[in-house]
Amino acid sequence: MQFNENILERYLSLAPIPLAFERVLEARIYQRHPFRRPILDVGCGEGLFAKVVFGEKIDTGIDPNPRELERARALDAYEELIECGGDAIDKPDGYYNTIFSNSVLEHIPDIEPVFREAHRLLADGGKFYLTVPSHRFDEYSIVNQAFCAVGLHGLARKYRSFFNSFWRHYHCYTPEGWTALAQRSGFAVAEIHTYGTKRICLLNDLLAPFCIVSFVIKKLLNRWVLFPRLRGGVMTPVARAGYRLLEGGDAAADGGLVFMELTKA
Repeated sequence: MQFNENILERYLSLAPIPLAFERVLEARIYQRHPFRRPILDVGCGEGLFAKVVFGEKIDTGIDPNPRELERARALDAYEELIECGGDAIDKPDGYYNTIFSNSVLEHIPDIEPVFREAHRLLADGGKFYLTVPSHRFDEYSIVNQAFCAVGLHGLARKYRSFFNSFWRHYHCYTPEGWTALAQRSGFAVAEIHTYGTKRICLLNDLLAPFCIVSFVIKKLLNRWVLFPRLRGGVMTPVARAGYRLLEGGDAAADGGLVFMELTKA
């Protein structure tokens, strides 16, 4: 599998800054791992990650949201798109050599069936790569840090609950918690580490409110940006600064996010 160059510049021309920063960290991690075909993207959404990051089409993308799949078809990053949940994919046992799920599983209330389905679909020795929040993700938010700094720990807990509800995060576990979940579904954990430093997570949280226009455009027109070429030019200084800000963020002790490489034995 080939990967594109200038991923940060590409992402900034098409998506809000915090989303681009987080996805670039994930892309850097994926670039260190082999992607053998056929490949399945679980929760492909609008297909932006696949379009920006990979230099070739992904074999299959699945998502339950038809509007997102409509955008994914327009971006043309997949050979095949299927509207379905991650726990019921109409493919035979052992069909895929690689599965990945990029910042998706935390949004699914019942994720153990998704893990079991991924295990069923993988060939022996196949890889399942996934990125998810750690138990630190909600802690590394501006308001939570402010409440904790002045000793308002009760309000901080309530804010973290609101934070996860707003972003629809049902699962934010320690690496050990994610490991146990994967192992219950039959996977061996080949690699697991956190990424996304506290500084990067706080920066993204600080920038999120400034992306309201992009969120409105996304709701109305099913895309984040109206004029990608114009935005790409405007974002050039942000990209230069971003490379410095994100340095070392793809492997960080006690980070706000978790990467896992799972193997079907």
